[in-house]
Amino acid sequence: MKQLERLLFLIKALKAKACTTHELFVQLSEQTNSSSIRQLQRDFKDIALLLSNNETLKSYRKDKLKYFFIETSKSDFTSANESKTYKNTNFYVQSKSKHIDFNLNTIENAIKESKSIVISEIKNDETGDNNNFETKNIFFQPIQILIHRDSYYVGGYNIVKKCIQIFGINQIEKVALSNQCELLAERSKMFDDELNKRFGVSKNINGHTYKIVLEFSSVLAAFMKNHHWHATQKFSKKNGNTLMFLECGINRELLGWLFQWMYNIRVVEPEILKFYYEKTLNEIQNSNNSKTTLVHRNLFNDNEN
Repeated sequence: MKQLERLLFLIKALKAKACTTHELFVQLSEQTNSSSIRQLQRDFKDIALLLSNNETLKSYRKDKLKYFFIETSKSDFTSANESKTYKNTNFYVQSKSKHIDFNLNTIENAIKESKSIVISEIKNDETGDNNNFETKNIFFQPIQILIHRDSYYVGGYNIVKKCIQIFGINQIEKVALSNQCELLAERSKMFDDELNKRFGVSKNINGHTYKIVLEFSSVLAAFMKNHHWHATQKFSKKNGNTLMFLECGINRELLGWLFQWMYNIRVVEPEILKFYYEKTLNEIQNSNNSKTTLVHRNLFNDNEN
């Protein structure tokens, strides 16, 4: 097997799944007898030269073995955006940094090895899961890295509080991999259930889900139908306008999304959503009329309900 042919074979294998050097050696041996572990180690240095701009050769350790894999970046449009016919507006795109890359790499390894992490410092609040601005050690089992509005988040299980939480990757200042292995499979379902209850990634005002009905003008309805907003979304017609049905919790992300459509949308039900909609309008008006310094506030705490 020639070098280029061998490298392409390895790239295909590493895209399919993570493999140890020995596993790759066995696969190669089935194709040719001319390969060796030493040759494989040299090949890893050359693989990067053949990868696309949105592909990276990565590795992690599990049970004292080192696994290699090829990761493809989040967007399928990467190559298209690099051409002259496409242009990315960069709206909502999170700024890249070594800090984010380090956090993602640590969390990725923790998920693959079913281990927990210790977040020794977390700043600010992005999802409502840190609205008390806790900075003490958070013992956390990461379950899934989320890409939401072109920003990275990590969802997982707070081992002390025994609940699912979601944090922005950029919130995490100091993180370390723990040696403690966790029951990932059991908590993955908890995470999926919690995520499906949320509109986006923000924490709900309580543990309830609501049957939400929204009314759109005809032009906005055409846009809405062509996009995915929530797993439960359904549409029907009424008096020339379109109704959208959702079944999820209420959070500040939902309210912000409603205001995005200004006067082309109407909240039909439930009453509690109408209440928060009106309350938010009043708070915005009060804030605009005030000359005091703006202070971060969360109108959607549990005790507000």
